[in-house]
Amino acid sequence: MRICMLAPEFLPIWGGVGTYIVELVRHLPGTVEIHVVTPFRERLGPARVRTSDYKFNEYFGDNVHVHFISSASDTFFYNAAFQYACLKRVPRLLKEEGVDILHSHAAHMPDLLLQSRRLKAPTVTTVHTTIVGQREASKKSGVGFRDLELSEKATFAGYPFLRLAEAVFFSGRRYYITVSNWMKMQLFQQFPGLRNSGVSVIHNAVDTRFFSPAEPDNEAIVLFAGRLIAAKGLNYLIDSVPRVLQKNPDAVFVFIGPGNREPYEAKLLTLGVPRRNFEFLGYLTNRTDLLDYYRRCTVFVAPTLYENLPIRILEAMACGKAVIATNVCGIPEAITSQRDGVLVPPGSSEALATAVCDLLQDPDRRAQIGSRARQTVLDRFDWTLSAQRTATLYQQLVS
Repeated sequence: MRICMLAPEFLPIWGGVGTYIVELVRHLPGTVEIHVVTPFRERLGPARVRTSDYKFNEYFGDNVHVHFISSASDTFFYNAAFQYACLKRVPRLLKEEGVDILHSHAAHMPDLLLQSRRLKAPTVTTVHTTIVGQREASKKSGVGFRDLELSEKATFAGYPFLRLAEAVFFSGRRYYITVSNWMKMQLFQQFPGLRNSGVSVIHNAVDTRFFSPAEPDNEAIVLFAGRLIAAKGLNYLIDSVPRVLQKNPDAVFVFIGPGNREPYEAKLLTLGVPRRNFEFLGYLTNRTDLLDYYRRCTVFVAPTLYENLPIRILEAMACGKAVIATNVCGIPEAITSQRDGVLVPPGSSEALATAVCDLLQDPDRRAQIGSRARQTVLDRFDWTLSAQRTATLYQQLVS
């Protein structure tokens, strides 16, 4: 079987879509030949990370072939160039390589223009988010327009056009995968016509052999990992820091991920938080470095306002960490509060601070929650399971 994977995000990984694509490609059976179509990333924000910084033969097997058809140097506008390049290049690739399945992703919509072509290969689209959800989360973040990340600003500015494009995209003939039951219901609410389409729920997942527990350090580290965007609820996490430090003066808040750190650093300093109590590490090119921080941290926090089923939460759980996350979107499908994690209301810095303090001061409870979290991921969110379910779906569509 031959698959063409349209990858608006690949290496370096910018967000959850990129993580999903890279891990799915890595874990699909070796009998599946995969042609990854992606832009060559010239840089990733201030980090200046390039696609050429990666050794693809170390990430993937001989069954994976990567085709660069455009370039990218930003986090939003490159999508238009990639969509046009897909229109020009992908039909020939499908024919020359005898591709059986075309796999795309929303909300990037890389095959938006391709809908005008009659393709023999059926299209599978994984829905990670929608334009409506992204915009609403940014509005609720409490962050001013000036301090929003580029993609968030562009979503606001081009919202009417983007909503129209999304409506056209979801009117196409395709089969859908959603990475949570919550997103499946969101699709049906926003696009009622999809109730007659095929929609499978195949949850986000983790490489549990790589993301695994180790003995933590004695430091009190509160870890956030993800894009530094308003929709992640960073504003509320920042507001919680002084409250946490009142009871845990030695705690260190570590922020890992690409994006503009300046407004968040400035707010921490305005709140009187000493520099010794926070650190922004930016984008980590080596995932082993990310693993080290998962293992070192005491508590992992995900204060997101809108997110489907965040892979970073599952990675932390796989490392046996107690995760504090907001009770939104698909997150409750992975976390049962007080059992294998702690859920708090979105937009509440007070609830977030209370949950962090409680776990920092109770090592036995942290260990129990972390152990159950690891087991939850092993049972339900391992990439071996999700990749096999995806391969089975491919085979059913081809048959």
